[in-house]
Amino acid sequence: MSKYGALSRSEGHSKWFLQKTLLEHHKSMDHPWMQMIYKQVFSLKQYATWLALNHAIFGAMEEKLSEQPPIGTVHDAALLRTSALEADLRRLLGPNWAEETPKLCAASSSTQRYLQGLEKDVQGASGQYLLLAHHFLQYNAVLSGGVYLAKMVSEKLCVPHGAPGVKFYAFEGPVSGKEPQRVQRYLQDFDTLEISEDQRSEMLQVMRRIYADTEAMMSEVFELNPVQGISYKSSQDGQETAKPCAPCPEQLDLTLEQLRRYTGQDGGRILLSVGGELLDVSAGREMYGPQGGYALLAGHDVTRCLATMSLEPEHLDDLKWSPDSAEDEEALKNWQNRLKEKYPLAGKLQATSEEIAMEGLRQRGNAKAPEAVSEAKGEDRCPISGKQGTCPMASIMGMAGVKMPEKPEASAASAPSNGVNGANGSSSFMKGKSLVASVQQKTSTDDSLFYRLCPLHWDDKTIKMVAMIAVASWMSGLFVGWNLRKMIAR
Repeated sequence: MSKYGALSRSEGHSKWFLQKTLLEHHKSMDHPWMQMIYKQVFSLKQYATWLALNHAIFGAMEEKLSEQPPIGTVHDAALLRTSALEADLRRLLGPNWAEETPKLCAASSSTQRYLQGLEKDVQGASGQYLLLAHHFLQYNAVLSGGVYLAKMVSEKLCVPHGAPGVKFYAFEGPVSGKEPQRVQRYLQDFDTLEISEDQRSEMLQVMRRIYADTEAMMSEVFELNPVQGISYKSSQDGQETAKPCAPCPEQLDLTLEQLRRYTGQDGGRILLSVGGELLDVSAGREMYGPQGGYALLAGHDVTRCLATMSLEPEHLDDLKWSPDSAEDEEALKNWQNRLKEKYPLAGKLQATSEEIAMEGLRQRGNAKAPEAVSEAKGEDRCPISGKQGTCPMASIMGMAGVKMPEKPEASAASAPSNGVNGANGSSSFMKGKSLVASVQQKTSTDDSLFYRLCPLHWDDKTIKMVAMIAVASWMSGLFVGWNLRKMIAR
């Protein structure tokens, strides 16, 4: 088995491919032809042409499918699209659809280029794996992105979802609204395959070519009836820079428990959290609302899900997760920017008191936990309790001047192994973290022995008690000393 074959879902093949093609994916979803579908301003001729081109691609691909691995591992009959496309074309083009469809495909140079590339892919030694690259992109695109496209087309054509005309986006296997779960099952099956590094590299090249050919197909369809208002050239050249939505007038500070109330039930607001920031995605109710394909994300922190391309429920609300690779960090940044262009900022996700005691929420982006703020300022911190300020007991113990490193983002692994002095010469004892939180995470800070021993944090009651004990001890010592002196004098 290759070294990738046994990896978990969060580190498997699907994540690798999805991250490597993330920019191409975003570009295709922002294409002017897609924008026309979103705005429901496409012509019937355009949409019929688009279906005809897809019919040629899915037809050629499905003729080559095998029940054996690797294709057989991820494929089932419910995914097949050829018959659904034929039903749509028959309705839109009329009884002569079988003659019209080949003519539309022959007039498309990008479709012919795609088909030639597909034929060449399956003839080589890695043919089945390169065919898998086509399978991976094409079926997952219709399963996931097709949920929203189907709604727009259904409303435009005034026909129910799944009726002839919009059957391309309707699957008999997955329950309506549960298509993302079918995508997730596909990705899980995909991750069980044995794929070598060389095969992955070849598949990635093919996937990028598929995106380029598909974008060219979209451009041909768009040019049949270009819509004013969206500059095709600007979209193609990337000259038009999207700006974030204006933030909501009222900014919220919600804990995770409070965030879970904002799922859009009864027409209410829909919020989700990415990187510690709350976004109001109510405008995307058809996707994130109770009946939407991505309803499972509403009312949750989705940072890990977006960064690792995962829809697994256990990856929701993982507040302690942070990117552990450049790919994860870049994917998270792209998703944050993309969502903030569409949906307004609604506030910040806050740590609960319990999370603070457990070393809190690992804030990302502009939202920082209290510890992170003090560390960034380089303030003194008690090495015993973790509280802010100079500690008298620490001075007596020779641990005064404890400060966090100048670069708070540096990992613990960069600290000297002897654990005494950092690169800046200051003590790195506990690196400013609370010993209470490290040793007694299940115990309240106020009940900690270390907290009670630290004089910096004594309250008035404790100070009076200690003073009384000190006076009593002094008087007892004086009395005992006086008696001893009398005994010696005798």
